[in-house]
Amino acid sequence: MNSKKHSFTQFAALFLVVLVANILGNMYYQRFDLTAEKRYTLSETSKKLASKLDESLYFRLFLDGEMSAKFKRLKLEIRDLAYEFREASNQKIEIEIVDPFADAKESEMSDLLQSFADKGIEPVRDVDRENADETRIKYLLPGAEVLYKGRSAAVNFFEYDIAKSPDENIAAAIDNIEYEIANGLRQVSSEKNKNVVVADGNGEMVDQRVQAFASELSKYYNISALNLNFSDPEAARPWEQQIQQNPENAESIFVNGLHKRLNLNDLLIVIKPIKDYSNQELYLIDQFLMKGGKVLWLIDPVNIEIDSFRNYKEVMAMPYNLENISAALFNYGIGLKNNLLTDLKCNRIPIPNGGRMELVDFPYFPLFGEPEFPHNITKNIGTVWMQFPATLEPKVRPKLDIIPLLSSTPYSKSITTPAPVDLERIYIQSKDENYRKTMNQGEQIVAALMQGEFRSRYRLMKKYTDEPFLESGNSKMIVVADADIIRNPVGSQGMIYPTGYDRISQFTFANKKFLLNCIDYLIDDNGLIEIRAKERTVRLLDPEKSKTERTYWQWLSMLVPLAIMIIYGIVDYFIRIKRYT
Repeated sequence: MNSKKHSFTQFAALFLVVLVANILGNMYYQRFDLTAEKRYTLSETSKKLASKLDESLYFRLFLDGEMSAKFKRLKLEIRDLAYEFREASNQKIEIEIVDPFADAKESEMSDLLQSFADKGIEPVRDVDRENADETRIKYLLPGAEVLYKGRSAAVNFFEYDIAKSPDENIAAAIDNIEYEIANGLRQVSSEKNKNVVVADGNGEMVDQRVQAFASELSKYYNISALNLNFSDPEAARPWEQQIQQNPENAESIFVNGLHKRLNLNDLLIVIKPIKDYSNQELYLIDQFLMKGGKVLWLIDPVNIEIDSFRNYKEVMAMPYNLENISAALFNYGIGLKNNLLTDLKCNRIPIPNGGRMELVDFPYFPLFGEPEFPHNITKNIGTVWMQFPATLEPKVRPKLDIIPLLSSTPYSKSITTPAPVDLERIYIQSKDENYRKTMNQGEQIVAALMQGEFRSRYRLMKKYTDEPFLESGNSKMIVVADADIIRNPVGSQGMIYPTGYDRISQFTFANKKFLLNCIDYLIDDNGLIEIRAKERTVRLLDPEKSKTERTYWQWLSMLVPLAIMIIYGIVDYFIRIKRYT
C-alpha cells in the first residue's frame, strides 16, 4: 500500500512539474545561446530596429510544407531568429508561417510563382536526393513578406551561388538570416534621412541600364541627379533667373549654387563618365569630400562593350583618356590603370564554332568570390561579376587606410590598352594549356575602400568658389574599376532585368548586394553592415558519410532510446523488489 502511495506521489509531482513548465513555456519565450560565436544573439542594431516599432508588424514566412532536410533546417533557423526579433520588439511582431502552395493546382503554379516574383520573393527549386530510390524536385519560396503601417517589403533568405555546393548555399543563407530580417524591418519602419546624388552631364550611365539598382536604392535613400558639367547650359538652368538678374556675376552664381547643392547630400555616385571632368567639376567633388561627403566611383577607364561583338569578331579596346579623374584619384591614394584584367576564374559567353554556338570561358568577364580575409562589405555576399574591368594600384598616403575589396585570383593577367580583343583567339586560347600557364601575374585589385584623412588636390591650385577652402578632411571613398558592375540588361521590349543578371546562364550574381553594402558602409547610420561581420560557424555534415551511414544512424536513433527505457524499467523493477519486499 505504501509503495502504491509513494508511486502515486511521484507521478503527481512529475505531472505538476511538466504542467507548470508547459504553462510557463507558453507564456514566456526564452532561449539560451550556448554557441561559441553567439549566433542566436541579436546584434544591437537588430534590437534597436525591433524596439522602435510602435504598433504591430506582420512577418509572414512562406517556407512551409514538404521540403528537403536542408530547407527544413533553414526554415527552423528563420523561425527561431524571428522569435528573437519578436522578443526584442516587446511582442509587437506577429509571425505566421504558411505553405503558399497548399491548395494550389498544378495548372495554377506558374501564375502563382510569377505573382510572388512580382512581389520580389524569388522561388527556388528544391532538389531532394536524400532518398536513394528517387529524386524529388519541388518549388519553394524561402522568403517572407513584412507589413507595417501600410508599407510592405519582400525578404529573400536564399540566393543560389554557382560557386558553392548546395550545403554551402544553405549555410550562407543561414548566416544572412538576421541581416535579411533586419533589412526588411528597416525598409518598412525607417524614414529616409540620407541623400544620394548621382553625377550627370559627362555621358554618365544614368539611364535604363541602372534602373534596377536605382529602384532598389530608392527604398533606403533619397536619390537625385546633378549635372556637374560646367560647359553644359542645362547645368545652370536651376539658377537661370538669378543669372538673368545679375549677368555680371553669372559664373559665380552658377558655381556657388552648384557647390551648395552638392553639399546637401551625403553621398555622390559617379557612374561611367565617358568624358573627362574639368578641374572646376573635380574641385566641387574635392571640397565635398573634404567636408565629409562620401564618394563612390564606378569608372571604366577603357572603352569596350560586349554588344560590339554582335557585328565584329574583333574589337579594339581604347582608353577613354580620363586624365583629370585619374590624377585626382592618384592624389587621394589610388592609381587607375588604362588596362584590362583577364582571369581564369570567369564567366562564359557563346562563341561561334563551325556553324554552332559554344559556351567558352571569357577571361575578360572575371568572377570575384569572398576574399580570404573579407571586409564587412564583402562578407557573405556571394560571387560578383565584372565586365572588362581595369585594375587599381593603391598608393601610400599618411593617415589614410586603403583596403582592397575585390581582387582577382593569382591566375590572372592585365593587358595594357589600346589592345584588340579577338573572339577567335579567345576560343583557341580556351583550349590551350600553354596559354593558361601565362596567366600568372598574381592577385590584382579591382575595387578598393579608402578611409581616413584625405588631402585636397587643390592646395596649390586655383580655387573656384567663394566657400571657405578646406585643405584636408576625414571621409570615405570607394573606387571600382568597372562601371558595368551596376548595369542591368534591358530587353527588346524595355524589360528591366536585375542588377548583375546574366542572360546567357540566367543567373543573377551578387553585384547588387555588393554595391548596396558599399553604400551602406559609406553612409548608413543603422549599422546594418555590422550584422554581416558577426562570426558564425556552420558545422556541416559530411555528405558522403550521410549517404553511406544513413541507415545505421536511423536504426541507432530509434533503438538506443528504446534500449535505455527497457534497461531503466528492469533496474527500477529490481530496485522496487529489493526496497519493498
